[in-house]
Amino acid sequence: MKEFISPNDEKLFGANDSETIQNAIAAAEEDGCRKIVIPRYNARTGKSEWRIPVSIKVPSDFTIILDNCYMVQETGVYDNMFASLYAWDLEKATKLGNEQKNIAIIGQGNVILDGGVHNHLLEKTTNRFRQPSLWRNNMFLWINVNGLRLENVHIENQRWWAVCHICCRNVTIKDIDFFAIPHVNNMDGIDLRVGCNNFDIQNITGRTGDDVIAMTALLGRGELDRKVEGKDTDIHDIKIRNVKADPYYCMVVRILNHDGNNIYNVDIDTIMDVSDYTKKKPTNACVGIGSTNYSSLRPAAHGETRNITAKNITSRSGNTIHVSNTLSHSKFTNIKTYSDNRNIVGIDGRCTFEDVTFEHMWHGATQKDILVDRMLKPEEYKGTIIRLANITGEVNFRDVNADLVRRCVVLSGDAKVTIDGFKYNSAKTPIDVAPESTLVIDGEVQ
Repeated sequence: MKEFISPNDEKLFGANDSETIQNAIAAAEEDGCRKIVIPRYNARTGKSEWRIPVSIKVPSDFTIILDNCYMVQETGVYDNMFASLYAWDLEKATKLGNEQKNIAIIGQGNVILDGGVHNHLLEKTTNRFRQPSLWRNNMFLWINVNGLRLENVHIENQRWWAVCHICCRNVTIKDIDFFAIPHVNNMDGIDLRVGCNNFDIQNITGRTGDDVIAMTALLGRGELDRKVEGKDTDIHDIKIRNVKADPYYCMVVRILNHDGNNIYNVDIDTIMDVSDYTKKKPTNACVGIGSTNYSSLRPAAHGETRNITAKNITSRSGNTIHVSNTLSHSKFTNIKTYSDNRNIVGIDGRCTFEDVTFEHMWHGATQKDILVDRMLKPEEYKGTIIRLANITGEVNFRDVNADLVRRCVVLSGDAKVTIDGFKYNSAKTPIDVAPESTLVIDGEVQ
């Protein structure tokens, strides 16, 4: 048995690079080594690139090493770069007994995976005008896999979501860098759709054209076609560590569920939004939870979005933490934002809270503010520390600090908000509380 199979073996050459690599995979299965190494140099073409016109289907118990290689999706084609074995045989992919296992794609050195020239397949043209499903534009499409690793690759110019998972579990994704010029909609980084659980995501950097990491438990047409019969459709037990990225106008981490699906046990630590704060429209949020939109069957009920913990969050985005619809039994710690930010905690539409705590929050002046040749006037202050509009339930805040802020607290709805340890400086309007709301600051009802 060999150590690995190389697609540069001339006996494996096919009509194109996809066929050559697929032949190498078949040879590695036959040999028993179940491993291929894709090097930088392509002996079939004599070039230092691998052009992929057809998705590379990866079998179970298989490892692909990307050794300093450059791979690009071929111009004018509609297909993924890598996919699970039955990704496009949905009758097989959605059967519980066809779950794949133990797939690894590992980069060594400098690995670039490029979406290449966009093929004009968009959300508004999917399955129309003689174009195929937009799911063909995922760079990676994994359905029904148990045990998956993706490590140490640079992904650029993704055509839609870069790395997409449905009904996958026990997945490790680490050391991934993105670069996207947002010229089409929804150039996400890493997407967890229905039925994903036990993910370990860490060391994610770069710029995407939409959400960097999106956990979306929805039942749209694409998910209904691809969810696995008999598998749990919730998203749960997700660990995210060390993300430093620019989501363009969207979110660094998005958590969204509707249609009877739950999201729970999400543990987030060390997230930094590095978006350009000088652009006209700010990034939506560093961490976004819930929405009053996107449901197909029904909105998420109270209690279906729960046990979310996040700490060490730094942001310039419009909302450092953005919550909507429902959230329970969750805690957010060590939140730092700057005066370019609109809200540390903001609400969109409405939200019901239960047992939710935010603590150790700091909103402060940037160097830009400090170095102006005059003191800022109150009308020039930006940002609100806490903006909770149209909420119900109880929310607790501890150790809240702000400097050069326009407003401290904006509150409306039949809710009780408690703040213990509240310090602010230079606020134009410290408190704006609706009559139906209860605000308690350091033991005193406002």
